Amino acid sequence: MSSQKATYKTLGFYRGYNFPLWFVFGGALLGFSLSRLGYLDIAGTFSKEASPGEWFWYRHGVDRTELVGITIHLAAILPCGILSVFQFVPIIRHKALIIHRIDGYIILILLWIATAGALMIARRAFGGDPITQAGTYFLSFITLVASSMAYYNIKRLQIDQHRNWMIRAMVYMSSIITLRLVMVIGAKIITSINSYYRLMRCDEVAFIMDDVSRFAESYPTCLTDANYGYVAVQASFKSGSSPEKIGAAFRLTFGMGMWVAILVHVIGVEIYIRLTPAESERLRGVAYEKQLKAGLTPAGSAGLTTDVWGDAVWAPKKSADAESVPPQMLGHDQ
Repeated sequence: MSSQKATYKTLGFYRGYNFPLWFVFGGALLGFSLSRLGYLDIAGTFSKEASPGEWFWYRHGVDRTELVGITIHLAAILPCGILSVFQFVPIIRHKALIIHRIDGYIILILLWIATAGALMIARRAFGGDPITQAGTYFLSFITLVASSMAYYNIKRLQIDQHRNWMIRAMVYMSSIITLRLVMVIGAKIITSINSYYRLMRCDEVAFIMDDVSRFAESYPTCLTDANYGYVAVQASFKSGSSPEKIGAAFRLTFGMGMWVAILVHVIGVEIYIRLTPAESERLRGVAYEKQLKAGLTPAGSAGLTTDVWGDAVWAPKKSADAESVPPQMLGHDQ
């Protein structure tokens, strides 16, 4: 136990619950981002490992919009995910605040660029069903709002709100990991039910199968209009399933997985923020001192706080928790 405490204190974590949360969730984001770096080879690794049928649209798209979009999205979101993990290491903020600030600006820029790329591919990603498009637009919206609020509040030295909104932005962004888990679980469930089908274009199915004779045998109705006709493809995600059936299973569960993941992450991050009011109050006091020194008014509420927008009342006070916090933590947020 003492070695564990030494480990997280070395990284600047002085509250026991923060290190395990950072290790688990930050580790998941870091691992996921690193594992996808190969996808930056769009025409190589990505075209081979993407969900069946995805490359059919990305390889040319409408005026190359989808190809440009997926390239922009991956090139921005993967380094964004990697850098984000280090933003939540306290020792960097305490000992090298300039690195924290520069890294923060880079992360925000990459996140905004990645969101633009995601919007460009929403029409085709995993079939582009309305539920998938709506989920993409909603996730993009709340991520942009949260990151923009984080940026505005730090410019106003409202450190407590910057912390809350930055945590929200990163948690929203990370919902893509939970989405993958829900999607796979959902695909296995509908496979066991064995009665789900997905309409797919005949030329897309032919592209996925890449076997003319087997395509003609499996989907004879496509022979009358192999270019723009549609065929019902059974959803199946099990060993031995043909690629078009796997693609159909993922398309049926991707939109559902996105909305479930968004719900879980939105609720989860609000629970965390509300379970750490002492930290928010401590940072509010730090914000008050910084805003007072900078001449911002009203000091302590110069950013977007509840007392500015609602009927909450706040006044500066010494936090009872402050005496137990090491001095190096008093200059910035945790």
